[in-house]
Amino acid sequence: MNFINLTFLDRRILTQLQKRGMSANEGIRLISYEIYYLNYKDRAIVRKATRLIGDAKKSTIIAAIQMSKRKNYLIELHKNNDDCNNMNCNYLVNV
Repeated sequence: MNFINLTFLDRRILTQLQKRGMSANEGIRLISYEIYYLNYKDRAIVRKATRLIGDAKKSTIIAAIQMSKRKNYLIELHKNNDDCNNMNCNYLVNV
């Protein structure tokens, strides 16, 4: 996977990961594993959809799955970031 091939959401995920202390290479590897690798559940969805729609739309189905994984991953990063910030602020107020 090349940095040029990253989508806009991939770059936002990468910047969030870099804010947490990951290097660019580590972030790209994590993105490729978490988003572009299709696990068995994703492959089952692709098989079902290709039976219904046909093999011609297989790449579109895979792209839609990857986009939903990107969005969910970015949401989780933002949620965890907010939780960490709130915990730090609460800790500082209590001290």
